[in-house]
Amino acid sequence: MAEVTSTLQMPSNLLLILLALTLLISCSDDRSSKPTMDLPPASLPGVYAGVFPCEGCPGIASTLWLRSDGRFFFGQRYAANDAREAIDVYSLGRWSSIADHRVIELRGDGPARTFTRLDRDTLVMRTASDLEHRLTRDAMAPEFSATIRLRGKMRDRGDSMFFTECLSGLVAPVSKGGDFARFLRQYRIARRLSEPALVELEGSFSWSADGTVKSLTIERFITVKASGVC
Repeated sequence: MAEVTSTLQMPSNLLLILLALTLLISCSDDRSSKPTMDLPPASLPGVYAGVFPCEGCPGIASTLWLRSDGRFFFGQRYAANDAREAIDVYSLGRWSSIADHRVIELRGDGPARTFTRLDRDTLVMRTASDLEHRLTRDAMAPEFSATIRLRGKMRDRGDSMFFTECLSGLVAPVSKGGDFARFLRQYRIARRLSEPALVELEGSFSWSADGTVKSLTIERFITVKASGVC
Protein backbone atom coordinates (compact mmCIF):
# COMPACT_ATOMS: atom_id res chain seq x y z
CA MET A 1 0.00 0.00 0.00
CA ALA A 2 2.90 2.39 0.75
CA GLU A 3 4.23 1.85 -2.77
CA VAL A 4 0.87 2.85 -4.31
CA THR A 5 0.73 6.14 -2.32
CA SER A 6 4.28 7.12 -3.42
CA THR A 7 3.40 6.43 -7.05
CA LEU A 8 0.26 8.57 -6.90
CA GLN A 9 2.14 11.57 -5.41
CA MET A 10 4.75 11.81 -8.18
CA PRO A 11 2.53 13.55 -10.82
CA SER A 12 1.45 16.12 -8.22
CA ASN A 13 5.07 16.93 -7.38
CA LEU A 14 5.92 17.33 -11.05
CA LEU A 15 3.02 19.75 -11.51
CA LEU A 16 4.31 21.91 -8.65
CA ILE A 17 7.82 22.00 -10.16
CA LEU A 18 6.50 22.92 -13.60
CA LEU A 19 4.31 25.67 -12.12
CA ALA A 20 7.28 27.17 -10.25
CA LEU A 21 9.41 27.15 -13.41
CA THR A 22 6.62 28.83 -15.37
CA LEU A 23 6.37 31.63 -12.80
CA LEU A 24 10.15 32.20 -12.83
CA ILE A 25 10.24 32.45 -16.62
CA SER A 26 7.28 34.81 -16.61
CA CYS A 27 8.96 37.16 -14.09
CA SER A 28 12.19 37.11 -16.09
CA ASP A 29 10.31 38.00 -19.29
CA ASP A 30 8.60 40.90 -17.51
CA ARG A 31 11.92 42.33 -16.33
CA SER A 32 13.56 42.01 -19.74
CA SER A 33 10.58 43.62 -21.49
CA LYS A 34 10.80 46.79 -19.41
CA PRO A 35 12.14 49.67 -21.54
CA THR A 36 15.67 50.86 -20.70
CA MET A 37 16.34 54.51 -19.93
CA ASP A 38 16.81 56.57 -23.06
CA LEU A 39 20.33 58.04 -23.13
CA PRO A 40 20.74 59.94 -26.41
CA PRO A 41 24.32 61.01 -27.18
CA ALA A 42 23.22 64.65 -27.45
CA SER A 43 22.46 64.63 -23.71
CA LEU A 44 26.03 63.66 -22.77
CA PRO A 45 28.13 66.84 -23.22
CA GLY A 46 28.49 69.03 -20.13
CA VAL A 47 30.53 69.43 -16.98
CA TYR A 48 30.55 66.65 -14.37
CA ALA A 49 32.08 66.93 -10.90
CA GLY A 50 32.60 64.80 -7.82
CA VAL A 51 35.10 63.58 -5.25
CA PHE A 52 36.85 60.30 -5.97
CA PRO A 53 37.77 58.13 -2.98
CA CYS A 54 41.40 57.50 -2.16
CA GLU A 55 43.25 55.67 0.59
CA GLY A 56 44.65 57.90 3.32
CA CYS A 57 43.27 61.17 1.94
CA PRO A 58 40.00 63.12 2.12
CA GLY A 59 39.29 62.47 -1.54
CA ILE A 60 40.29 63.68 -5.01
CA ALA A 61 38.15 66.55 -6.30
CA SER A 62 37.54 65.75 -9.98
CA THR A 63 35.94 67.75 -12.80
CA LEU A 64 35.30 66.45 -16.32
CA TRP A 65 34.21 68.68 -19.20
CA LEU A 66 32.84 66.69 -22.14
CA ARG A 67 32.58 69.03 -25.09
CA SER A 68 30.09 68.53 -27.90
CA ASP A 69 32.96 68.54 -30.43
CA GLY A 70 34.32 65.26 -29.00
CA ARG A 71 37.08 66.81 -26.88
CA PHE A 72 37.44 66.67 -23.10
CA PHE A 73 39.22 68.43 -20.25
CA PHE A 74 39.76 66.55 -17.00
CA GLY A 75 41.07 68.14 -13.81
CA GLN A 76 41.85 66.60 -10.42
CA ARG A 77 43.05 68.14 -7.16
CA TYR A 78 44.99 66.06 -4.66
CA ALA A 79 44.62 67.61 -1.22
CA ALA A 80 47.64 68.85 0.71
CA ASN A 81 49.15 66.69 3.43
CA ASP A 82 52.09 66.85 5.82
CA ALA A 83 54.55 66.00 3.05
CA ARG A 84 53.38 68.33 0.26
CA GLU A 85 51.06 71.08 -0.86
CA ALA A 86 47.91 70.44 -2.89
CA ILE A 87 48.57 69.18 -6.43
CA ASP A 88 46.45 69.93 -9.49
CA VAL A 89 46.61 67.44 -12.38
CA TYR A 90 45.06 68.07 -15.79
CA SER A 91 44.57 66.09 -18.96
CA LEU A 92 42.81 66.62 -22.26
CA GLY A 93 42.11 64.71 -25.42
CA ARG A 94 39.18 63.14 -27.24
CA TRP A 95 36.21 61.17 -25.97
CA SER A 96 33.97 58.70 -27.75
CA SER A 97 30.71 57.00 -26.90
CA ILE A 98 30.48 53.21 -27.21
CA ALA A 99 28.15 50.38 -26.15
CA ASP A 100 24.89 52.03 -27.23
CA HIS A 101 25.99 55.40 -25.78
CA ARG A 102 26.11 53.95 -22.25
CA VAL A 103 29.89 53.83 -22.01
CA ILE A 104 32.36 56.58 -22.87
CA GLU A 105 36.11 56.38 -23.29
CA LEU A 106 38.60 59.20 -22.76
CA ARG A 107 41.75 59.02 -24.88
CA GLY A 108 44.55 61.40 -24.02
CA ASP A 109 47.99 61.24 -22.49
CA GLY A 110 48.40 57.93 -20.64
CA PRO A 111 45.96 55.01 -20.30
CA ALA A 112 42.40 55.45 -21.54
CA ARG A 113 39.72 56.09 -18.91
CA THR A 114 36.29 54.48 -19.21
CA PHE A 115 33.04 55.74 -17.68
CA THR A 116 29.59 54.14 -17.49
CA ARG A 117 26.48 56.32 -17.80
CA LEU A 118 24.01 55.52 -15.02
CA ASP A 119 21.58 58.16 -16.25
CA ARG A 120 21.67 61.48 -18.09
CA ASP A 121 23.46 63.23 -15.23
CA THR A 122 25.71 60.56 -13.70
CA LEU A 123 29.00 58.98 -14.78
CA VAL A 124 30.91 56.28 -12.91
CA MET A 125 34.56 55.64 -13.76
CA ARG A 126 35.53 51.99 -14.13
CA THR A 127 38.37 51.12 -11.77
CA ALA A 128 39.76 48.11 -9.94
CA SER A 129 38.56 49.63 -6.67
CA ASP A 130 35.42 48.44 -4.88
CA LEU A 131 34.65 52.11 -4.10
CA GLU A 132 32.49 54.03 -6.54
CA HIS A 133 34.14 56.84 -8.54
CA ARG A 134 31.07 58.93 -9.35
CA LEU A 135 30.70 62.24 -11.20
CA THR A 136 27.44 64.20 -11.38
CA ARG A 137 26.48 66.87 -13.90
CA ASP A 138 27.23 70.32 -12.49
CA ALA A 139 25.50 73.11 -14.40
CA MET A 140 27.13 75.74 -12.17
CA ALA A 141 30.72 74.58 -12.79
CA PRO A 142 33.03 77.37 -14.00
CA GLU A 143 34.68 77.27 -17.41
CA PHE A 144 37.99 75.46 -17.71
CA SER A 145 40.61 78.21 -17.40
CA ALA A 146 43.50 76.53 -15.57
CA THR A 147 47.09 76.92 -16.75
CA ILE A 148 48.22 73.55 -18.11
CA ARG A 149 51.20 72.14 -19.97
CA LEU A 150 50.50 71.81 -23.68
CA ARG A 151 52.26 70.41 -26.72
CA GLY A 152 51.24 71.21 -30.27
CA LYS A 153 51.91 72.73 -33.66
CA MET A 154 52.25 76.48 -34.10
CA ARG A 155 51.62 78.19 -37.42
CA ASP A 156 51.55 81.86 -38.36
CA ARG A 157 48.87 83.22 -40.65
CA GLY A 158 49.67 86.78 -41.53
CA ASP A 159 50.03 88.71 -38.29
CA SER A 160 48.29 86.02 -36.22
CA MET A 161 49.52 82.80 -34.63
CA PHE A 162 47.44 79.62 -34.28
CA PHE A 163 48.15 76.68 -31.98
CA THR A 164 46.87 73.14 -32.66
CA GLU A 165 47.04 70.98 -29.53
CA CYS A 166 48.41 67.48 -30.23
CA LEU A 167 46.10 65.27 -28.17
CA SER A 168 42.76 66.93 -28.83
CA GLY A 169 43.34 68.67 -32.16
CA LEU A 170 41.87 71.84 -30.64
CA VAL A 171 42.86 74.93 -32.65
CA ALA A 172 43.19 78.26 -30.84
CA PRO A 173 44.36 81.73 -31.88
CA VAL A 174 47.27 82.82 -29.70
CA SER A 175 47.03 85.92 -27.52
CA LYS A 176 49.94 88.38 -27.65
CA GLY A 177 49.97 88.69 -23.87
CA GLY A 178 51.83 86.62 -21.31
CA ASP A 179 55.09 85.06 -22.51
CA PHE A 180 54.26 85.60 -26.19
CA ALA A 181 57.19 87.93 -26.97
CA ARG A 182 59.81 85.43 -25.73
CA PHE A 183 58.11 82.62 -27.61
CA LEU A 184 58.00 84.67 -30.82
CA ARG A 185 61.74 85.37 -30.78
CA GLN A 186 62.54 81.66 -30.47
CA TYR A 187 59.89 80.70 -33.00
CA ARG A 188 61.34 82.97 -35.67
CA ILE A 189 64.78 81.43 -35.16
CA ALA A 190 63.66 77.81 -35.12
CA ARG A 191 60.89 77.53 -37.63
CA ARG A 192 61.27 76.51 -41.27
CA LEU A 193 59.54 78.59 -43.87
CA SER A 194 55.83 77.71 -44.31
CA GLU A 195 56.08 74.74 -41.92
CA PRO A 196 54.41 74.59 -38.49
CA ALA A 197 56.78 74.29 -35.53
CA LEU A 198 56.36 71.90 -32.60
CA VAL A 199 55.97 73.92 -29.40
CA GLU A 200 55.77 73.08 -25.70
CA LEU A 201 54.34 75.65 -23.32
CA GLU A 202 52.22 76.29 -20.27
CA GLY A 203 49.09 78.15 -21.22
CA SER A 204 45.44 78.84 -20.52
CA PHE A 205 42.43 78.93 -22.82
CA SER A 206 39.65 81.49 -22.78
CA TRP A 207 36.18 80.57 -24.00
CA SER A 208 33.15 82.23 -25.51
CA ALA A 209 29.69 81.77 -24.04
CA ASP A 210 28.87 78.92 -26.43
CA GLY A 211 32.02 76.97 -25.50
CA THR A 212 34.14 77.79 -28.54
CA VAL A 213 37.74 78.70 -27.83
CA LYS A 214 38.56 82.41 -28.09
CA SER A 215 42.29 82.35 -27.49
CA LEU A 216 45.30 80.69 -25.89
CA THR A 217 47.57 82.72 -23.62
CA ILE A 218 51.16 81.50 -23.31
CA GLU A 219 51.87 81.81 -19.59
CA ARG A 220 55.32 80.21 -19.87
CA PHE A 221 57.13 79.31 -23.07
CA ILE A 222 59.19 76.09 -22.76
CA THR A 223 60.65 75.06 -26.11
CA VAL A 224 60.16 75.12 -29.88
CA LYS A 225 61.40 72.70 -32.55
CA ALA A 226 61.49 73.35 -36.26
CA SER A 227 59.95 69.96 -36.91
CA GLY A 228 58.49 67.13 -34.91
CA VAL A 229 55.58 64.76 -34.63
CA CYS A 230 52.72 65.31 -32.23
